[in-house]
Parts: sequence; structure tokens; C-alpha cells
Amino acid sequence: MGRRKTNLRTRSKSSTLEIAASQDVDEVGDQEMHEVSIQDVQPVVRVTRGPSKYLDVWDLPADEEIELSLNSLHQPIHDGAKTFTGFLGTIARKPHMCPIRYLNWKDMPKELKEECWRVVEHKYSVPVNPIAYAALKTFTMQKIGKAWRDHKSKMKKRHYIPHTRNKTRVKNNPPKECIPQDWDILVDHWYTDDAVIESEKNKDRRSKQDELHIAGFCSYVVHAAKKAKTDGQPVERAVLYQILHTRKDGTAVNPVVKAKMDKMKELLEMSSNQLQSSDTSGSIAWSPDDVFAKVMGKERKGRIRGVGFGPSPSSRSSKSALTNIEIHSSQARDNKVAQLKASLATMEDKLAGFDEMKQRLSQFEEMEQKMARMLQQIQQISPQCN
Repeated sequence: MGRRKTNLRTRSKSSTLEIAASQDVDEVGDQEMHEVSIQDVQPVVRVTRGPSKYLDVWDLPADEEIELSLNSLHQPIHDGAKTFTGFLGTIARKPHMCPIRYLNWKDMPKELKEECWRVVEHKYSVPVNPIAYAALKTFTMQKIGKAWRDHKSKMKKRHYIPHTRNKTRVKNNPPKECIPQDWDILVDHWYTDDAVIESEKNKDRRSKQDELHIAGFCSYVVHAAKKAKTDGQPVERAVLYQILHTRKDGTAVNPVVKAKMDKMKELLEMSSNQLQSSDTSGSIAWSPDDVFAKVMGKERKGRIRGVGFGPSPSSRSSKSALTNIEIHSSQARDNKVAQLKASLATMEDKLAGFDEMKQRLSQFEEMEQKMARMLQQIQQISPQCN
């Protein structure tokens, strides 16, 4: 009781003196308690732990590496995929590795991107196969780029105040993890006319989206790998679309999605529309004219919807009977055959040299035999001459 009153006197001394001049001491005490009960009530602030730092990965000894499970398209799957993606997010938030002063991921210097990849190589066991190595590197760079954009978006959501008169105020309140010079560049960009117009356009586009999935933190390929392991058969885009847009109670996220899901189910009942693939590694089966494309429309340039990061339209689809695993196995066999042919050609060259040496040796033997015969004849003639 005493502590609360002391706080009150420190907070509102003038109001207490005015009340004491006109009322009884007991009434003053009651008034103080009433003011305390009003002023001490503060809105509840939710305390969160903040973003994960993945210190166990950063502190990994130099002589250890983390195994990463990949599907046939070299995309991370299973339990390690979530940790891998989260670790890439910590790289994207490093101010010296991925500076926020660059306005576009394409503008990020190549040497900084290569440094990010070297960190991943030191922590994870990357594949030796050149094709798999390049595919995982592409996946990694795309993930870091998205995490970097999301990081800047969250900072804007926390610190940006509309209208240019507030720019100085925002600059003077930089996040702890930012370099001040980079923060000033980013804030200046936020308040440009082009950035404001583009932000309004993006908000409008976002409000019109009606196909938001409920996949959570797990990627598309992780869900596909679980489904393939359960069913023992490949998962194509149309099947995965229904999984990722259905709530736990079995209902679709909205009527628009439900109509598309019903159309996909109808088309999947026809065997001619089902993809012929035997890939159960967790890769998402697709083709330019599969059921998903028939319902959702043709693919856009530079990406494939519903298969996650990594694959591009130039990648081989699952329409043919050959899966990506078989393709890579065929490429490995071709490389092995080429190596064997090169080794055979080298051996043939050496054998040709041996044949030439053998021929010369036989000539020497014939000359030696001739000289022996001539010496024998000379020995026979020599007594007669004497």
C-alpha cells in the first residue's frame, strides 16, 4: 500500500496538494487509491522470443558437416529442410553479408552472394555431382533472396510511418541489427514517389489474392515427400494443391479454391490425365499440360507454380516415362562410357607403341641371326684359307 502511494506522489504531486486543501485526509487517501487503480492499468504487451538464430549451426565445429536430404530435383526434404531454410534466413539478416542498402536482390554484388554460398558449403555437405551442386546452389540463392526481401518488408512494417515529414523520425530510430548508413539509404527509398506508388499497387494486388495456402512453415516439397512416403507413389501438382488448400476440418480455404479443387478431382479421375512417373523421392511431378495447368492456366515466364524453389520451365517435366533420377543416372552412365572410351584410346595408343617396339625388336633379332650365320660361315672358311 505504501509503495503504491509513494509512486502516486511522485507522479502527480500537484493534484494531490489541491485535493488535500479541500478535503479530509481520509478522502485524499481514497482519491489517491482511485487514481492509482486507473493509471497503473497498462495494455498487455505480448512478449515474443524473436527470430531464431540457429546458433547450433553457426557454432558447428569446422570438421563437422550437416547431412542434407535432397529429392531428385535436388531440393531439401524431410526434417532437415526446415532447419536449412531457417539457417538461410539468418544469413539474409546479416548486415555485412546481405546489406539492405541494395534495393533489389539482382543488384546484390556477386562476391557477397558467393560468400553466402561458401558459408553454406562449410556447414552442410553439398553434393559432388556437378548437376546436383548447381541445382542446390540455385535453390539456396533463391531462398536467401526471398528471406532478404521478407526481412526488409518486416522492418518497413515495424518502422515506416507514412508521409515524408516523418522520414527524419524514422531515420533516427534504426533497428539494432542495421548499419546506420544502409538504414538511411533504405528509408530514403521508402519515401520516394516511385516506392510509395509501387507499395500501394502491391497492397491492392495482395488484397485480390484468393488462393492463399495453409502449408505453414514447411515447403511444398516437404509436404510432397510426406505424401509420397505415405502413398508410395509420386505426387503431382494437382494433388498437392488440394492438400495445401484444405483445412484440418476438410473444407477448402474459400469458395474460389473449392471450385478449382473440384475441377482438378474431376480431371484426375481420367487415367489419361495422370502423369506417368515413378519418382517417389519427394519431387513434385509436373508437365506443361497436366491437370494443374489445365485448371490454373499456362505457366509464366521464369517459374513453375506449385513445385517450390529451384525448378524452372527449362527443366525436364515428368510427362515422359523417364524420371529425373533416371535422367541423371543416364547422364552418369554416359559420362562413365566417355571416360572408358578415352581410357581405351590411350591404351590403344600405348599398344601401338608397343607393337612398333616389338617390330623393331624382331628386326634386331633377325639381324643378330644373320650376323651369327655369317660368323659361322667365316669360321668354316678360315681353316681352308690357312
